[in-house]
Amino acid sequence: MEAEALSGSDNLAKMDRWHSVVLDVHKWSDHPEIKQLTDELYVTCGINNLDKAGNRKPKKTANQMLRVLLLDLYVNWLNDPDLSIGFSKNEKSYKVGGRYNQVHISPKIIDVERLLHEAEYIEELGFYRSTTSHSDSYTTRIRHTRKLRAEFQKLTVAPYDIDYGVDKELVVLQRYYVPEGETSKSLEKIDYTDTEFTENTRQKLKTYNELLKHSFIDIPSLNEPYVEREITKGKRSGQTQRISIGPDNKLVHRVFNGTEEDNWTKGGRFYGGWWLQIPKELRKDIYINDQPTVEVDYKALHPNLLLETPERDPYHLDRLILPEIIAEPDRQRSLVKSLILMAINATSPDKAFQAFRNDQKTGTIEKSLKDDQLRLFLDAFTDKYPELKDQLNTGKALELMNTDSTIAALVINHFTEQQIPVLCIHDSFTIQRDKEHQLKEALHIASVQVAGKGIEQDSKSNIRAIRTRIQGNINRYSELRNATINIPTKVAATDQYKSRKAKFYKWLETTSYSQNINQ
Repeated sequence: MEAEALSGSDNLAKMDRWHSVVLDVHKWSDHPEIKQLTDELYVTCGINNLDKAGNRKPKKTANQMLRVLLLDLYVNWLNDPDLSIGFSKNEKSYKVGGRYNQVHISPKIIDVERLLHEAEYIEELGFYRSTTSHSDSYTTRIRHTRKLRAEFQKLTVAPYDIDYGVDKELVVLQRYYVPEGETSKSLEKIDYTDTEFTENTRQKLKTYNELLKHSFIDIPSLNEPYVEREITKGKRSGQTQRISIGPDNKLVHRVFNGTEEDNWTKGGRFYGGWWLQIPKELRKDIYINDQPTVEVDYKALHPNLLLETPERDPYHLDRLILPEIIAEPDRQRSLVKSLILMAINATSPDKAFQAFRNDQKTGTIEKSLKDDQLRLFLDAFTDKYPELKDQLNTGKALELMNTDSTIAALVINHFTEQQIPVLCIHDSFTIQRDKEHQLKEALHIASVQVAGKGIEQDSKSNIRAIRTRIQGNINRYSELRNATINIPTKVAATDQYKSRKAKFYKWLETTSYSQNINQ
């Protein structure tokens, strides 16, 4: 068979450097079909020659690295056949034994990929190296060919048959820095020495992820197990991104910022779950264990953490600041909210103003506002809350994120101990609707415990308001009178959702986890 036929598209889009994800080496499965395919290609492609006989056995053989690579290709094929994988051919990318490479993937995986490519099981889009900027250099992209897809089509391996996040570091410490001779920031993951805090945090995350793994979290209205959304910023602006809502996209980790010298007091938020990645309008459609949910969040959490006395809505000013430009109070409120959040993060007013404009949509009035105009809104806010004047534009965001992540950890751990899954979206939380009162109580206790004050909350869920006439035996209600009642609205389930649910619970029946929970 000719190479063109082997790597034909099957109606797939041409490989796109931007439509890609980084190689995930933390997938694993002992499913017999995966093992069989791995063993076949191990010999067919000559990868077995990479594992030399001898007394010193590597911690990860070429056969095992092949399985890791095939699993990542397979899961991406299931979720989005057009998606490619960013694959580094730099040996420095595979530092065996590092905190962020505990699966012991060695530079040998580069040879495994090469042999797969030579045997026409994967196609490549070569790396790109900028001559002017390190930040504009991109790794090789790889994707399954028609030849490998033919093998994938024979498999019955379901997403639940694969383990995600095997030996993945769940407590990440990172910092941004500007490399010598560069102008753009780079991100560096920092190795660190474990402490009682990091060990305890990691263990609680493992327990939480086990609960999430064995909980059915889905959106009943979706035909396919993914959400498509348009990218509005960056180099991929205008393109469509596909976000899996399956088991491959549920692993949660925490990201701290700075260095060890900061003693874990910066950042620490929870990341990773698909519920953080979908449009917020769709979050109200999430079901947990086939039950409708409610989302509860703190009102203006970061400003209220800074204020001595929390306000329900500090973003509403007493008057219109530039009525000839922004004439609607709600639009001004939205502007003030965005500006203040930027000022909490920034280290100077000028940086806050520029960050604000960068965050606005092209063509809007807000994006065209000058520094002097934005300063009027900022001054009006600090005039209303003088105690915040010296706290804005001082780079407090990472400290406040640490506070809100500490609150979130208390809430998550509380419900995990009760085997009740709760989803965290930074300062908001999604839980089964019948647990709303418990969640609100836990949020109040957590904010008092961490911040020393209760902060008002708001609820969002699928409800419809109806007008009716009611009466009762309570004083002033003995006669019929008009009232508004909120009725929960159930999301109509697609046949595909019902199929996903059936497959999940069939898998769940076979796990020792569910047996232990039911005992």
